[in-house]
Amino acid sequence: MSDTTHPAEPKSSPLRNVVRHAAQYVPALDAILRERHLRYRMRAALGYDPNLSQPATFNEKLGWRILHDRNPLLALTTDKINARGYVADRVGNDVLVPLLGIWSRAEDIEWEKLPNRFVLKGSHGWNMNLLVHDRTVLDIPTAVSQANGWLRRNHYETAGEWAYRDLTPRLLAEEMLLDADGGIPADLKFYVFHGRVRLLRVHIGRHGHHRANSYNERLEPWSVRQAHEPDPSYVLPPETQDALRLAERIGEEFDFARVDLYCVGGRVFFGEITHYDGNACSPFSPAGLDRVIGDYWTLPSSHRSASSTAIVPR
Repeated sequence: MSDTTHPAEPKSSPLRNVVRHAAQYVPALDAILRERHLRYRMRAALGYDPNLSQPATFNEKLGWRILHDRNPLLALTTDKINARGYVADRVGNDVLVPLLGIWSRAEDIEWEKLPNRFVLKGSHGWNMNLLVHDRTVLDIPTAVSQANGWLRRNHYETAGEWAYRDLTPRLLAEEMLLDADGGIPADLKFYVFHGRVRLLRVHIGRHGHHRANSYNERLEPWSVRQAHEPDPSYVLPPETQDALRLAERIGEEFDFARVDLYCVGGRVFFGEITHYDGNACSPFSPAGLDRVIGDYWTLPSSHRSASSTAIVPR
């Protein structure tokens, strides 16, 4: 999940529409327009002109990845269904949230066979989650319409993130995880660089009063801010160290991956793997931390030659 609101796009014009139409048939032009569009969004969100040919900050390196990195593992693990198999191969099935079903059409869901509480998701993007706390009062026609709307989305077209481009749109349902208070558990987002966690962002109350705390690799509080206010009363669960080790094993094949986990009932559960955190458009506070965190990330050795041109093969 990218966890960001994209900055407003420049107003369209007849000429711009013609160029966009032509770009559908000319890969080189498409690549140039996508880089231009990404630069515009990054500049508007971050407040600085990103250097995508010699990236140094975390967001610049994310921008480079969006434009150039075509590692097939990015696409494999971006798909929420395929990611389950990848994670099970690395750390075992015990971390997987129980799966209730997979569908290609919302009309095929047999709602009466699902438990009273569950979560319905789109496998091929972000912000496609329906939390069902009581199936008996669910408006099924509305849910079907919403889910079919997800299936028509392609996040590559809106965000330019390559790993989403060719994913098969599917729906999946998983059991709903609840914390000791009966609420949605905190989301522990581990930033794994070259197999090592360097930053943990814990999102609390995501479906209500959303707050976020940051911690360093030793799980000590770190004054890293992005978008949400911290919660000084929050205490990390005792399983966090186990979760950190699992995140490193799950993310060790990538130069960077954000691995999202949950700690519930003394166990650690897998959420998702994200490769384009914030779509390269999430500013840090203090701003200098963008560079500090970027220093943890060494891009693939091919990045110099790849970034020498805006023409990227599709």
